[in-house]
Amino acid sequence: MATDRMQMTLLFFGILSFCAVLGSNNTYVYPSGYNNSQVVLTEQSVSCEQRTCNLYPNSTETREKLERFLKSGLKVIEYRLLLNGIPIKLSEAKYYKADTWVRAQQKHGRTLLTLAFNYDIMSLWMLSIGTSSLQVNLQESIHGCFQKLPDKCRIQKIQHLLFRDLDPNSTESTSFKTGDASICNPLVRDVDGYGEFLYNCCGIHKQKLECQYQLPDIWVRILNYMIDITMYSVILVAPLMAPKWLYKFTKTEHTYVAKLNKPLKKTMYVSKSKPTDLVFGHTFTPKDTENFPKLNLLLATNQVPRDKIVPIEISQMDIAPGPESLLTEQNIPVGILTMLYRLIFQCRIRKWSACNPYCSASILGSCYETCEVTWLHVWKAIGAVFFVGVIIPTPYYIRLLIYYVFESEEITARKVALQNLRLAEIYESNLIQYLTPTHPAFIVAYVLYFLSCIIYVMVLYGVIGTGKVQNVIQESFDDLNQIKYRKVLSMPLGVLLLPLKRCGIFGLLIGPIYWAIFFIPAVILALLYGLPTMYLTFRMFLNTQTSFKRFVRRQAGAKSRLGMLKDDMRELYDWMKTVNVTQKPDEARPKLQLSRAKRMRLMAVQLVAAVGCLLLIYAILIMFSQIVALAVQMFALTLMGAVVNAGAVLKYLSLLFLIGVYAHDAFTDVYNTYLTLNQHITRNLYGRISEASEYALLRTSEQENRAFKTERPDIECETEFECDDLSKKKAKHYRTHNLVLFLDANDRPMIPRKLFDKICQIEVAGSPGPVFKRMTGAFQYLMTIVIFLVFVFVIVATFGDIYDVSSANQTLAAVIGGFLPLLFRNFLKPPRGGTSYQSAIIWKSKLEEAIVYYFESWPIADLDIHPPVKDANLESDDAGIVEQTDTSTAPSIEEHVSPQEFASLVPENSNDVLRIPYRSQSMSEISMSMTESLCVDIFIKLNPREHDGDNEHDMMELTMQSNV
Repeated sequence: MATDRMQMTLLFFGILSFCAVLGSNNTYVYPSGYNNSQVVLTEQSVSCEQRTCNLYPNSTETREKLERFLKSGLKVIEYRLLLNGIPIKLSEAKYYKADTWVRAQQKHGRTLLTLAFNYDIMSLWMLSIGTSSLQVNLQESIHGCFQKLPDKCRIQKIQHLLFRDLDPNSTESTSFKTGDASICNPLVRDVDGYGEFLYNCCGIHKQKLECQYQLPDIWVRILNYMIDITMYSVILVAPLMAPKWLYKFTKTEHTYVAKLNKPLKKTMYVSKSKPTDLVFGHTFTPKDTENFPKLNLLLATNQVPRDKIVPIEISQMDIAPGPESLLTEQNIPVGILTMLYRLIFQCRIRKWSACNPYCSASILGSCYETCEVTWLHVWKAIGAVFFVGVIIPTPYYIRLLIYYVFESEEITARKVALQNLRLAEIYESNLIQYLTPTHPAFIVAYVLYFLSCIIYVMVLYGVIGTGKVQNVIQESFDDLNQIKYRKVLSMPLGVLLLPLKRCGIFGLLIGPIYWAIFFIPAVILALLYGLPTMYLTFRMFLNTQTSFKRFVRRQAGAKSRLGMLKDDMRELYDWMKTVNVTQKPDEARPKLQLSRAKRMRLMAVQLVAAVGCLLLIYAILIMFSQIVALAVQMFALTLMGAVVNAGAVLKYLSLLFLIGVYAHDAFTDVYNTYLTLNQHITRNLYGRISEASEYALLRTSEQENRAFKTERPDIECETEFECDDLSKKKAKHYRTHNLVLFLDANDRPMIPRKLFDKICQIEVAGSPGPVFKRMTGAFQYLMTIVIFLVFVFVIVATFGDIYDVSSANQTLAAVIGGFLPLLFRNFLKPPRGGTSYQSAIIWKSKLEEAIVYYFESWPIADLDIHPPVKDANLESDDAGIVEQTDTSTAPSIEEHVSPQEFASLVPENSNDVLRIPYRSQSMSEISMSMTESLCVDIFIKLNPREHDGDNEHDMMELTMQSNV
């Protein structure tokens, strides 16, 4: 009777256990088999327990080390199990890391297992505080018996040992009995044909072993979603983050006009081919004059004769200073990174006395001094390659380093496991881990990146053949920067309100039909214009075809950006259809007369160019997205680690915080000093130039970008070096004297950067002095503070450990000791001198000298030429005009002469009337040109197919640009 009752009891508990297993989703329960007197075992458990094969560590040191880990309160202990020196392996492929087991303590430890497997490096090892790894060398009770067991029995044998903390003869650990600890192993779970990598954690609950998959909780999922959203958002708006210097080669928006007190008298020659019997100082190609509206208007209207030497006058200089050439009141080039960039990559180090002779020397030495390639050219090229190939992609190199050092092994193991299980990989918003850096897509991205860098450098230096790429990039980014996002957002709203505007209250009846048809396209169009990456993709195709077709550019501001879509579609339609109709005079859109074969060939070239430009952009975006994902993930996990382990890392963070505070204090002081100096210079120049003050009072519509010279009527232009003229050293540049103040159409004053650098070299008592010396002093001050903070930190940590001071008190003591230099800074740093030096006579004298003798060469942005003013007694001038007493024979734009006629007017002493050419030539070439050829200041080379005066639309466009 008792036997029957025992059998019924066993059957009852067996049915309950079977139902529990079937009813669980991620949790399955089975008897542990660790205490036969208290737990009922299933048949399979009994069969595994009855096997005499057991595992035990081969050294007591491993057990002692584990006890130290447990006493220190570690949350995660990773076991690396070795059997006879070989990692343990299981037959089933889902156990892809059978030798790795984890002891997770409490929820903290289990939560770490739900994060990315590389959470330690991504959190800068802050989340790894409280974690450790332990290598365990195991032995079998019977040699070779463990490999003969099935996988489930092997797992139970491993769990049997780990639940007893590597002591096979003891009972379960107390922490496991209370449910605080779990033993977890990584595996692959099949989710609808996709492999999901997670941990299977087992713990003892009510004398039974409960195992479940460790899934991320709600907060971890929210964190992952926020990281993904941030990464994708940055990708969509990445073009707006492109610095201005990436497309700074546009000149139309930065043209300044400088009025001259005395016109420049020059000679000019305009032709479609360059004559061989003339020597020219400055040569302008069709690419150079593409953005010269004033000159193009004269050429298009045949106001300048061809193939003739004509005298001209230039009464104003149209110059194009680059974005980095001018400084506003609130913008100064002072900082550690700026100083290093200018010193190394812009080769400012050549101005040092020790480096100047070396930089100007030939690379072939004194034996071949005629070689024009100097060490300056070599190091500039090396610096450019280093900056483009190393400095700019450094964040991506860091990402690759993290992958190959910390992720490659795990990623390879996971891909092999998925391949063995024939499961697909889940994309987890990490493209490098999903594809690996050696994937062909990344290889193409690397090639395209370096190709884009080469093209960009070629565009900046005006290499032949890159003009079309320059136009596409310039127009696309200019269009992007001119989008008014408020109008973009108001477009769908206008579609919603249009039925109410047209039909009043009855619009509510017809509105749903109208909205169903037009609202979705309006939203799509708003997204196309509102998302910079999408807009740049769309705009790149249109600007490519318009650039290669040589459509006349639309003037910026003539139409709204949203209104350009219709024009673009019309252009695209006109371009794609067969065009054999003559252009009408009143038609504002030029058409090309092309045969079908040429049109298809041109279409293919344009399509390839557009796809190429887009591939360059998306290649950079792909690499940039991985950098952003890395930065966002590291920030989030580092912050999490700082919060979770505040007691352990707070004192270290306080040290970094104090160093940051003192660094900001030291270098901000330097920045504010030079910012005050820059503001003083700008106000001084603005006050002394009365013309600038009067010009600023004009209405905005009447203003243009202007450049002003200082008013010094008591100083005349005594030498040729001091006069405003065409530059003798730089082709297509004006050399200006005393041009120190620039005022844009918004009345924003700016000064030249070189003038600011020159004034900074003034060393008087109390003045800032050279930036390099000031930055060096700030760095020395910072190093003194850092040494002091390190001493404070070491002292606090030492006595904290000796007297068992809490982490919070150690942090408080370190912060108080670290702020002592702020209280006694007068003993560590001289007091600030203020701005008293600005009223000193010696400072004013040196400032006046720096301004008066300031020279600089500026790129020519346009040629505003006109005929020379006739005089009764016309004298010879610097432009090479022949000295005449009869004005009827004086050459002018109306009465021009040929080169032979011009040569007949030259007197015997031609050196007095001919100007030495300014373009880069050797002395032998110059001397030869003086004796054998005539010298002309400016040569304008025409495109054989342009400027024939038969395109009325071109003249209308040029007139509009010139007026603007």
